[in-house]
Amino acid sequence: MHPTVIIKQLSEEERRFLSHLVKNGGPEPGEYKEFTAIVNNLEDEELEFFREVIRDSLNVNTLIGHGYVKPFGYPGDFSIIHNIYRVYVNPDQKYSNWDRFFQDQEGAHAVRNRKDYFLKRCAEIDAFDHREKRVLILGSGPATDVNDYLRSHPESKIHFDLVDFDQNAIDFAKSQNEDFSNSIDYFKINVLRFKPYQWYDLIWSAGLFDYFKDKHFVYMINKYYKYLNEGGEFIIGNFSNSNPTRRLMEVLSDWYLNHRSKYDLVRMALEAEAREENIDVEMEELGVNLFLRIKTA
Repeated sequence: MHPTVIIKQLSEEERRFLSHLVKNGGPEPGEYKEFTAIVNNLEDEELEFFREVIRDSLNVNTLIGHGYVKPFGYPGDFSIIHNIYRVYVNPDQKYSNWDRFFQDQEGAHAVRNRKDYFLKRCAEIDAFDHREKRVLILGSGPATDVNDYLRSHPESKIHFDLVDFDQNAIDFAKSQNEDFSNSIDYFKINVLRFKPYQWYDLIWSAGLFDYFKDKHFVYMINKYYKYLNEGGEFIIGNFSNSNPTRRLMEVLSDWYLNHRSKYDLVRMALEAEAREENIDVEMEELGVNLFLRIKTA
C-alpha cells in the first residue's frame, strides 16, 4: 500500500485574512507582521493555494503582481527596478497598500541603497583627476542610476557604456536619458557575448550576477576583469543569503535569486584568479546587498 499524501492547505482564518487584504488593496502597516508570518511559514505545496486567494492582486497593477506576471519575460525587469528607485505607489486604492508594503521591505530599501552606493563610486572616480573616465554597466536596466548621477553632476567627465539584452530596457533608458545622449552609449546584447572595445575605470553590475550560477559568475569575472584600466575596479552586487525579504520575493513575485555570502563572493573571485589582496566585499547599510570589489594590481 502506498502511504497517504496529506497536502497542507491554508486555514480558514488565513483565507479570511488574505481575502480581506485583497479587498483592502493590500496590508496596512499594522498587518505587515501577520501577513509576513503567513508567507514565511508557507510550505511549498501551499503556494498555489495561497496565490489563488490573492489572485486578484497578482497583476501588473501591483509591484508584487508585476514580478509574478513578468510582462517582459523575466523577474527584476527594468520597470520594477525603476519603480523601486522612485518609490512608486499605485494611486488606485485597489492596489496601493500592496505597493506600500512592497516598498517598505528591506529588499526594496537595499535596492535603493545600492543605487546610492553606485552614485558614491562614480563621484569618487570623477574626483580622481580631470581626464575623461569610462564606466561599463552590465545589465543596465532602466539606467535610472545613471540619470540621477548625470543630473546631479552636470560637469561629470564620465562616459557610460550600458549593456542590456532587453530592447525594452534600452528604449526606456534612452528615453529618460535623452538629455545625456553624448555621455551614454547603448549596447543591446547579452553580457555573455558582449566584447568590450576599450578599457574602463569602473565595471559595475548591480543586479545581474545573482541570476548566474557560480560557473557563469566566475566566467564573467574572467571575461571582463582584463578590460579595466590601471587603478580600475570591477564591482558586482549580489543579494546576501541573510536577505530577510527572500521568501516574500519568492512567494509573492516568483522572484528567485542566487543569494550568496561574503565567503561565496571571495571564493569565486579567487577561482577567477583575482589576487587576494585586490579583493574586498562591502555591503549597503542594511547588509542585504553585498558588493564584491576587485581592483587591478
